[in-house]
Amino acid sequence: MFTICFREFKDLFKSIRSIIVILVIFAVTLGVARLISQFGEQIKAFGLGSNAYAGGLLTLLLIAGPLFVTSLSHNIINQELHSRTIRFLATKTSRNKIVLGKFLGVILFWIVSLLIALLLVVPFSKEFYFPEFIQAVIFISYFVGLTILISTLIIKPSITMFLGIAIALAMPVLGIWSMISENIFLKIASHITPYFYYTQETTSYTYFVIFFPIVFLALSLFIMRKKEL
Repeated sequence: MFTICFREFKDLFKSIRSIIVILVIFAVTLGVARLISQFGEQIKAFGLGSNAYAGGLLTLLLIAGPLFVTSLSHNIINQELHSRTIRFLATKTSRNKIVLGKFLGVILFWIVSLLIALLLVVPFSKEFYFPEFIQAVIFISYFVGLTILISTLIIKPSITMFLGIAIALAMPVLGIWSMISENIFLKIASHITPYFYYTQETTSYTYFVIFFPIVFLALSLFIMRKKEL
């Protein structure tokens, strides 16, 4: 499992995409922080914390985080199924360990990427925002789990790429729309997105989001056991 985890981590991190993601997070965090710092107390109204730099990071992830995750990992499972390399992996380890290893590898990639981005911000912010870092990792883990579930359900990588982008664009719209809409069905639907929990006045609500990637991962493991390789 850990071999697969570190292989997935290295495959993601050695690509030019990882460097671009880190630079985008760093640049946009600084840019958004400059804008947010002009509005003072309004920052808290959106559940973005009391600091402009932390608010800049979380604002970026709330809007673009789903797109980052799905664009990098939409084919994390089905590429192995499509190319039949999953058969080779399955002879050396269990299906559960394959899925868990890939999940941990992607999470590790995002932990390191977010950590580097926040460390690059430290010279400007003069401190490291650990609670916001944890919140960012939890938010990203929701979409990592969802991406793995979709990639396990659908065999063709081209379909998961399209579906992943569609979900990445629709999810922030649904989350933000539910904040201003009085539609009861939209309000109920928003509870299955992380946006509901990240826009509450109490930041402790964000930790409830941990439940979702666990469910997504459990479903992926169940489906993977039933698949013919």
